[in-house]
Amino acid sequence: MLIRPDFDIHNEDPAAEDPAQCRLLIEVGASSLTYVLLNVRGMRPAAIKVFQWGTQKAGTCDEVVRGIIEKDQILSGFPAHEVFLVYNFPESNLVPEKYFSDDCARPVTSLIYGDLNKDLVLDEKVPWFEFHNVYRISVDLHYLMQEKFPNARFWHFYSLQLKCYKMFTAKDEPLFLKVFFYPEQVQVMICKAGQLQLIQHFPYQDAKDVLFNLLNCCLQLGMGREEVVLELSGMIEKKSALYDELEHYFLNIRFDSMEDSIRITDELLQYPRHFFSSLLKMTICV
Repeated sequence: MLIRPDFDIHNEDPAAEDPAQCRLLIEVGASSLTYVLLNVRGMRPAAIKVFQWGTQKAGTCDEVVRGIIEKDQILSGFPAHEVFLVYNFPESNLVPEKYFSDDCARPVTSLIYGDLNKDLVLDEKVPWFEFHNVYRISVDLHYLMQEKFPNARFWHFYSLQLKCYKMFTAKDEPLFLKVFFYPEQVQVMICKAGQLQLIQHFPYQDAKDVLFNLLNCCLQLGMGREEVVLELSGMIEKKSALYDELEHYFLNIRFDSMEDSIRITDELLQYPRHFFSSLLKMTICV
């Protein structure tokens, strides 16, 4: 299956970049693959591509990803000095460090998500937080990524976003709700005074699904929607029915932005910065 990029932002010839100065970060989820090729010396993105496909598309995730990698000039052959893989899948548990051991990873995952799925269980210490992220991903997908990028280091999306939160949030908001928008799903991160309360995937079909989940999170965690700071990241337009719905219920809405540490190229200026802010921040944080 041929998947064309929804966004293809690049300079004249990204393949002509000096590989020794480049970092490649690839984020892959159930219905999207996004990557950025960052020139670390100039702190500028040489290329950003976003591939999105619905869950109704034929083929498994690893089949779609393999097709994208093999046909893409950067993913199939550019010898970047550093490569990082970010898995963005929902089967994740944050286990307090004092209770974590290697032996508990699979039983904890099976307890929460069931044991019919025999896929790969990985874990990593979350920087600046006192817990481990234990998560499950497709064996076939992981082996594919290891085959194509044998020297890559990998993370889970939640781990890196928590690291980004500590690095880039100027202050600990008393009530902070961040939403990352993807095809047919959102990821929600909630913190109170710098302490994580929730990080989770939610599927959605329309604006009302998103609104219900956000309001329910606020209700369950005792957060007044009048006081909470709602930060939006990813594929959401300000002029959209979805944004209008959010604006009716939340008083303090802002869009995620990129810090001064990233050079905004002329090509990138054509798009809302929050579209790619989380991706670029992760590329700095790894």
